[in-house]
Amino acid sequence: MKLHIVMFSLLLGSASLSQASGTHEDDDHGHEEGSVSTITEEMAQRNGITVAEAAPGTIERHLRVYGRLDLPPDQRVDVRARFTGLVKSVAVSVGQTVAKGDVLATVESNDSLKDYAVRAPIAGAVQARQTSVGEITGSTPLFTLVNTQRLWATMQVFSGQRFEVKPGLPVHVVHNGHRHESTIESLAPADNGEPYVLARTTLENTSGDMAPGDLVTGEIDAEIISVALVVANEALQTHDGKTVVFVREGNRYHAQPVKAGRTDGRRTEILSGLKPGDHYVIENSYLIKADIEKSGAAHEH
Repeated sequence: MKLHIVMFSLLLGSASLSQASGTHEDDDHGHEEGSVSTITEEMAQRNGITVAEAAPGTIERHLRVYGRLDLPPDQRVDVRARFTGLVKSVAVSVGQTVAKGDVLATVESNDSLKDYAVRAPIAGAVQARQTSVGEITGSTPLFTLVNTQRLWATMQVFSGQRFEVKPGLPVHVVHNGHRHESTIESLAPADNGEPYVLARTTLENTSGDMAPGDLVTGEIDAEIISVALVVANEALQTHDGKTVVFVREGNRYHAQPVKAGRTDGRRTEILSGLKPGDHYVIENSYLIKADIEKSGAAHEH
C-alpha cells in the first residue's frame, strides 16, 4: 500500500507540473515526445528520487563459490570443574547469555570442603548444561558455551578456480540475501581427499542473523577492471524495448538509451549513450518510468 501511495503522489505532482509547462513537448536536446517527465526538486526529494554523476569506475570479475558458516574453535568452550566435588548451586540455564567471568555454578571441593565458583571463560550463550545441584563433578563438562558474534565462512574452491584464488583477495559473502564484505584469510586442503580446497574468511555477526551451519555464497574478486564509465545497476530500466537510464537536466528527466557492457551484479559498464558528468537517477528510477509510460498511454487516447 505504501508503494502505491508514493507512486500516486509522484504521478499527481508530475502531471500538474506538466500542465504548467507544456506536456512532455520536445526540448532543445531533441528528446522524443513522451520520453520526458518534469518533476520539481521538492517532489523528487519527497519520493526518494536521487541522482549520481556518471563517471569512470571499476567492474569486478567474480569467482562464485559455495560453503557454510562455521564456529571458530575459540568461540566454543566446554567448562569443567577444577576440582572434584559437590555441586551446591547452578546459576544459569540453557540459552542464557553470560559475560566472561560470570558465575555458572558453585562447587564444594572434596579435598578442602570449601566452596569455589565455576566461572565463564568467554562471553556467550549456554548451549548445553550437564549438571544439577547435588551431583558430583568429574571429567564431564558442566556447561558448553558458544559465542556466535564472530563466524567463519568456509567455502569450497575447485580445481578450475584454484589458480586464481589466494589469501588477501576481497570476497563478498551473501547470506540470506545480505552481502558481507570480507577478505580471504586462508586456504587449506579439504578432509578425506575431496577435490577442492577450503577458503576461509571471518564475518562479524553483530546483528545475530547468522548461525553455524547456514549456507552461504561467496563472490571472490578475481580481477578488478577499470572502465571509462559505469552506472549503478538499479539505474537501468527498459523503455520502449531499449535499455535506458533517466538523465536529469534541471527539473526534467528524460529516458536516455544506453549500450551496456560488462556487469558485476552491482555496477554496469556503459559503452555509449551516456557521458561523464551526466546526472542519472540511481534510486527509484522506476517511478519516473511509470510516470512517462502513464503519460504516453494518456496521449494515445
